[in-house]
Parts: sequence; C-alpha cells; structure tokens
Amino acid sequence: MTKVRLLALLAVVALVLFPAIAFAQGGLQPPCAFHGTVQVNGQNVADGTVITATIGNDTYTATTGNSTYRIVIAQPQGESYDGMTVTFMIGSATASQTGTWSMGGDVALNLTKGVPVITPTGGGAYITGVQLGNSTSYDSTTGIITIDQSAITGATGPTGATGATGPQGPAGKNASSVIGIVAIVLAVIAILVAVVVMMRKPQAPAPPKA
Repeated sequence: MTKVRLLALLAVVALVLFPAIAFAQGGLQPPCAFHGTVQVNGQNVADGTVITATIGNDTYTATTGNSTYRIVIAQPQGESYDGMTVTFMIGSATASQTGTWSMGGDVALNLTKGVPVITPTGGGAYITGVQLGNSTSYDSTTGIITIDQSAITGATGPTGATGATGPQGPAGKNASSVIGIVAIVLAVIAILVAVVVMMRKPQAPAPPKA
C-alpha cells in the first residue's frame, strides 16, 4: 500500500513539474490571447465576421459572436513573438488598433474601423459626410448623404452686359467715284459695239468711169 501511495505521489509531482520544465527548456510556451468588442462605424458587427490577426509573416483568424472576438496566438517552435506588434483586420478592412504580443498575456483590445455614427440628443439622423452621385439617398449606417448631381444644377443666369465696341474698320470707297468708273466702262462698251456694226455695214458700189 505504501508503494502505491509513493507511486501516486511521484506521478502528481511529475505532472506538476513537467510543464514548468518544458517551458524552461523552450519546448512549450504559453500563448498570448487578444479579446474584446468589434464595431464598424460605431455599430456592432454581425455574428460570424472574420477577424484576422497578423504578426510577422503569420496570421491567425477567429469569428465574432455577439460582436466580440477572441484570438489565441501561440508562437511556433523555435520562434519568438515577444514584443512584436499584432495588426488586426475586421473582414477585409484594417482595424484602427494594434496589439503587442507578450508570453502568457490576455490582452483586452476593442477593435473598430470607420467613423462612429452618433445619433444626436432628441433623435434624428447624424450626418458624417456628403457626396455627389446619380441619385439622392442617405446611408444610416455610415451617416453619408448622397446627392443627385443633376438635381443641383442651377437655373440659367441673366445675359451679361454688352462688351466694349471693337476698333473701327477701314473707310469704304466713295459712291460717286464708283458710278464714274461704271459710266466709263459702259461708254467703252458702246464704242466697241458701234465699231463692230460699222465694219459689218456693206459699202455702196463705185460710179462707172466716163
């Protein structure tokens, strides 16, 4: 009976000391856990949203439940994460917060991205921004108003004032001189016609000689 108790005691001691010996030798090292809430634009994310933690070249993932997450990061055998920065992604967007890995740590880190949508006192919509688009709408999640660009085209303005008078052009020819030139041309044409007619008129026969 004494031997059985002794063996049992040795087994208990071995179970207690083995993890400590393993940790001391670098074989097994306690991980670091990160946990907290997850919000996008101040709103809780849907259950099942993928949270990705990246440290060095390694990534670890978890999904949300009740808009919370928990990721346990255990450094691989032979590597050290101690003091390294951990970045997080909420879905496909990078979270605003980062963490620092520490052996055996249990870090509370709430993750957010985007601009919080705040409802002012007394109710009503909170506007975080305005943009132009093809239609007018309001996104209650982001607080952004989209305005139809064609709807904000103003009416045609009044006609502007008459511009300054341009430089005066060169003076035209005197009308009397033009009439004189035309008269001379007509006279020359009349003379030429008369000459042609006279040349075509038959001459009278010469009288007979005595």
